Amino acid sequence: MSERPVSLARLSMVGIVCISLFASLFVRLWYLQIIDKTEHVRATRINLKTVREEGSRGRILDRKGRVLVDNEITRVIGIERQDMSDLSAKERDEVFDRLAVTLTRFGIPTKSAAISAKYDDRRYGPLELVPLVSGVNSPALEVYLAERHELFPGVVVRRRAVRTYPYGAVAAHLLGYVLQINEKELAAKREEHKALRAQDSDVVVKPYQGGDEIGKAGVERTYEDDLRGTPSDKTIQVDARGDYVTTVKESKPRQGDDIWLTIDIDLQAFAEQQLAQKLEEVRAKGANTKSGAQRNAPQGSVVIVDPRNGQILAMASNPSYEPADLVNGISSALWAKLNDKKQGQPLFNWALQGAYAPGSTFKLISATAALDSGFLTPANEHFNDRGSYTVRNCKGGRCTFYNAGRVRLGTVDVARSITVSSDTYYYWIGDQLWQQRGRFGTTAIQDVAADFGIGSVSGVALPGESAGWLPTPQNRKERHEKSPKAFPNGSWYAGDNLNTAVGQGDVLVTPLQLANAYATFANGGTRYVPQIVMAVTRPKDIGRNPADPDNYEVVRKIEPEAAAKVEFVPGAYEKIWQGLVGVINNGAGTANSAWLANRAAFPLAGKTGTAQVSGKEDSAVFAAFGPAYSPNNPIAPPSYAISIVLPESGFGGEEAAPLAFRIMAPVSSGTVPLASPIAPPPTEGGTTP
Repeated sequence: MSERPVSLARLSMVGIVCISLFASLFVRLWYLQIIDKTEHVRATRINLKTVREEGSRGRILDRKGRVLVDNEITRVIGIERQDMSDLSAKERDEVFDRLAVTLTRFGIPTKSAAISAKYDDRRYGPLELVPLVSGVNSPALEVYLAERHELFPGVVVRRRAVRTYPYGAVAAHLLGYVLQINEKELAAKREEHKALRAQDSDVVVKPYQGGDEIGKAGVERTYEDDLRGTPSDKTIQVDARGDYVTTVKESKPRQGDDIWLTIDIDLQAFAEQQLAQKLEEVRAKGANTKSGAQRNAPQGSVVIVDPRNGQILAMASNPSYEPADLVNGISSALWAKLNDKKQGQPLFNWALQGAYAPGSTFKLISATAALDSGFLTPANEHFNDRGSYTVRNCKGGRCTFYNAGRVRLGTVDVARSITVSSDTYYYWIGDQLWQQRGRFGTTAIQDVAADFGIGSVSGVALPGESAGWLPTPQNRKERHEKSPKAFPNGSWYAGDNLNTAVGQGDVLVTPLQLANAYATFANGGTRYVPQIVMAVTRPKDIGRNPADPDNYEVVRKIEPEAAAKVEFVPGAYEKIWQGLVGVINNGAGTANSAWLANRAAFPLAGKTGTAQVSGKEDSAVFAAFGPAYSPNNPIAPPSYAISIVLPESGFGGEEAAPLAFRIMAPVSSGTVPLASPIAPPPTEGGTTP
């Protein structure tokens, strides 16, 4: 073979090798620049993890700065469902088995089945932390789990501030509780914050994510935006196993603002204690010997308001609950128990959400309407009470109405009709206002009742308030047309006006509405929006006394707010005042016997009520105010208005009035017992902001 062909062959082989080498190099470069760069970026993202830490919630204080709700830092072991989503059922069970063994070995006896049940609990959404163990005091356990992430995927240890209650269950319904945010609430908050940023790009919001806590009831809910702390975001680098390497970026959480309530914890605790004792006394009496009805007393309430500004000084509802039991969530069994009607629905705030017939306490309103409309004048206000009243031109149905016990009370005027609680006097008023509706209108009583706040929510900053019900010819017709089966009667008759005039029939009020109505009269006619929070403050040093004026800055004060004004024709106010004073201080007054057994240090004025409930024992009702020295007294005006409602308990003068006097006696003398905290609170004292 010649040398030329051999040389060409060799050159061809070299060229092929070179081309192959360059092709390999090009492919490698392409891989490094395109494929591996993408994988590198993805790996970098995987190795950076953002850890959210909630800021502690603000504290809730009473009007003197005493801490009612505080925080305690604790470790919580839980499961993040999204981190377990790629595991098979078998793999999850293996993780649960290992976790149960580990927890048990560290002194927390746990069964794998219990962990599995918690994981499957529908109360926790896919974005929520599923808490397994709270109050973990073992740093060693925290480190053990953190170092073995590959064995416990989705298992996390979080440090979080949990709510503590130095006074236990006192004021539970007012304080409320917090639980993990659900998906609906989370979406709503994100939309709310989005809208705020659209209005103001510089606005500072406190973001939420799954597993965060949010106020669900009481002040915790209505003042959520103030109480919520500002969360921190910490970006950390982890290795391929998920173990911590270093912190890249970190911001510190900030505690939320403190809320000052209008209540006095001493008075609140005393009212709750006296209410609970009274209900036990009523139940111990058994059946009513006259009616045969059982005195079940399934619940009860006490509301005390300051007539001068509408501030709520105490609001007691019984039965109650321990808010500490809800710190780690509500189990299905506990939820059922707290809402069980047979146990009085402990989670229900009866002072705010319960609606009851007011009985004769409503006569304050009917008397005002009769005088304000011009039906009653000094010339015609006297009436002969024969124990019964028959509606004129009555055709069919009930035509004759009676006093309690059909007692004859003789000649009565406005003042005496209130003092001795003459039903027939108000039957007469209700009948005449209806018969002469062309002159007085069809809703003469209801219009005045609305001015006193009956039939509508008061506007208090607490969730779930009932509006009660103020029946009128129009809304009766509307209810019938909307639901004829549930409300078969759509017409209004004279008898309906009679029942309304004495606080029976369809009239329903809440205990808060009743206390506020009497507070409105006590101050001369100004109806305030009931106030439960007086200030929001920002502490300077969490470790110092929260009531020290040098240790906080005032974020804002909540000032009293007038909602309406009740006008009285000349002479009307004094007549009604005289009647209300007589209820307690006149020997013929319906609350006089109870008063003599337990006098307060200053005079009170009020009205008893006994509301009839079909098939059940009567409800005992009482409303009063004091000091009641004289109308429009500028030196010592009324500073307390109180309402008592005890369903299925008997007569108002025999059950509700004595309870009111038992509470008001030490109030009037300044001897209300000090509430005892169940845990040592911070140093107390200071001045109200």
